[in-house]
Amino acid sequence: MLRISLILLMAVLVSPTILVAEEPAVVKNESQKFAQDRLMEMARFMGTQDRFGVTMRAGYEVVQNNGQKIEFAEKRQITLARPNHLRVVEVASHGGRDLMLFNGRKITVFDGDTSVFAQARQPGDVDATIMYFVRDLKMRFPLAPMLMERFPDELQRRIQSIEYVEYTDIMGKPAHHIAARTKTVDFQVWIADGMQPLPLRVVLNYPQQEGQPQFWANFSNWNPSPYIDSRMFEFRPPADAQRIVFAAKLMPASTASQPSDAQKQGGK
Repeated sequence: MLRISLILLMAVLVSPTILVAEEPAVVKNESQKFAQDRLMEMARFMGTQDRFGVTMRAGYEVVQNNGQKIEFAEKRQITLARPNHLRVVEVASHGGRDLMLFNGRKITVFDGDTSVFAQARQPGDVDATIMYFVRDLKMRFPLAPMLMERFPDELQRRIQSIEYVEYTDIMGKPAHHIAARTKTVDFQVWIADGMQPLPLRVVLNYPQQEGQPQFWANFSNWNPSPYIDSRMFEFRPPADAQRIVFAAKLMPASTASQPSDAQKQGGK
């Protein structure tokens, strides 16, 4: 699957696999309240969009055995059409091209490096599919909650502290810079000021992970009305492609139902 999903074995931002409520953020002053209002405004705006397209350029650190952190990069083109269509095209820093598709009937994941693909039957909407993808197929999908209609609830449930950093300019656009913490992740987000409070940049740190690695993502080319054709969500395998099954499908039911060590440590 998408390269970061194979390498970065940690939950990003807020994981849709953890459904236990946490203590909500305590807002102590006007600055914190303003930060919380801007953050939730962004989450509600994204959760109510019927469709959108966006380019996400991201980088993530992988801690080596000697303690050195190596950064890898990728570019993702995301197209979402609610209630039940999602397309993610990823180009990794080494040039590999991966693909994830959901068309309301099944999920398809294609690994361009090996020319293998896996499919699983999945009726339902985007929210249910992301849950199934992460929880049942044991795949990782960075920033996946940002694509869910329930994003506002998921976000508010997990924020334990929040601060307004500054009003600034990023990528040529005025933005609100906000810093917040969940139980396992420290994150910053730059939210566009104006009628479309979209995220422009996200930076995440993992203080509980060895080496405290970082993930970042810059968002550009937001399109509230992308061209949508049902054929965009249908998979046509290359001639040399080989079909495999998702690893989670090979696990005995008793094993698959048990939480992993990472999940026991906070959903990572």
